[in-house]
Amino acid sequence: MIPARLASRRLPRKPLADLGGTSLVVRVWERVSALGVVDAVAVATDSDEIAAVCRAAGAAIVMTDETLESGTHRVAQAVARGGLEAGVVVNVQGDEPFVAADAVRVAVEEVRAGWDVGTVATPVRTAAAWRDPAVVKVVRGEHGRALYFSRSPIPHSRDGGPTAEALGEGDFLRHVGVYAYTPEALARWAALPAAPLERIEQLEQLRPLAAGMGIGVGVVPDAARGVDTPEDLEAARSRWAAERG
Repeated sequence: MIPARLASRRLPRKPLADLGGTSLVVRVWERVSALGVVDAVAVATDSDEIAAVCRAAGAAIVMTDETLESGTHRVAQAVARGGLEAGVVVNVQGDEPFVAADAVRVAVEEVRAGWDVGTVATPVRTAAAWRDPAVVKVVRGEHGRALYFSRSPIPHSRDGGPTAEALGEGDFLRHVGVYAYTPEALARWAALPAAPLERIEQLEQLRPLAAGMGIGVGVVPDAARGVDTPEDLEAARSRWAAERG
């Protein structure tokens, strides 16, 4: 399920932004459909504009309410309204046009290993990305359990900024916008009240974490950044053009 809405703060009308001659959300749908990892793909949206563009491309659509708080709430409502049955529900955010098959597989594997929710991270790589509030960081505990997600540079290095070598290892991780859930965990997450830390950081995954739900974080060697800002969009366009050279 790919959740998409027009009300992005940092990049207005983001799902309809042009990437290689069509909209960003359609590129995400095309990418996920081509991975061969999931059994079915649909776009969950509250926007008639997004729905029309996606239908024209051949995507399945589930319409959802405008008032939903997060992408996970949109996915949960879409699953319920669509009457969909699944052992695992995967949420690929609508700004991940270069999502890789291994990221989706790893998220699903975390759920099959027993976590309520599975997600993915990759080494941060650069000090600039580690400090960038548009880049969400995650720290893990035993067996890959998520301890915290933040826009701040975590874990904090008391002796100064981490070295380039350290940034390429498993203690300094960037979150990748892919989630997997059991249907029960998805419904539980959607029913939870908002959490104070979620409001502060503006990160939806802090809601289930604060409620004690287990989030398993699998690590992949590398992953493209999502499109969160105008700068990200330009980088995505450059990559798209280079790959089709």
